[in-house]
Amino acid sequence: MKNILIFLILIIFLAALSIGATGSLVSGTSGVFNKVQGEVFQETSSEVNIEDDELFITISQKGQENAEKVVIDCLNFYSEKYPDLLVYTCDLIIRNNIIIDDSCNYLSGTLSRKNPEESITLDYNSNC
Repeated sequence: MKNILIFLILIIFLAALSIGATGSLVSGTSGVFNKVQGEVFQETSSEVNIEDDELFITISQKGQENAEKVVIDCLNFYSEKYPDLLVYTCDLIIRNNIIIDDSCNYLSGTLSRKNPEESITLDYNSNC
């Protein structure tokens, strides 16, 4: 009887330890993934032009995957990098073939600042 009681206490202890470790592991790793997800857009060798209070960025990618996210991340990144400007425009150029230049401006995004509001508009090129 004494051995069964010790055995049950050990199982309860191990179960409590396992549940605590699982909760800690899940909350710790989700924080890491949130950081990685938030830092997706990186400044690349994009073409960046500043004229008066406007910023024009041209980025290229192969295919149309995640086009909206890329353009919105681009707008947010550059609006934080150059906070004094009023208009930011990110043009996404799609290149389907590296050898043949069949690129086209698939998506243009514009972020406009009018104190205190910001608005983002997306314009798709249906011929792309």
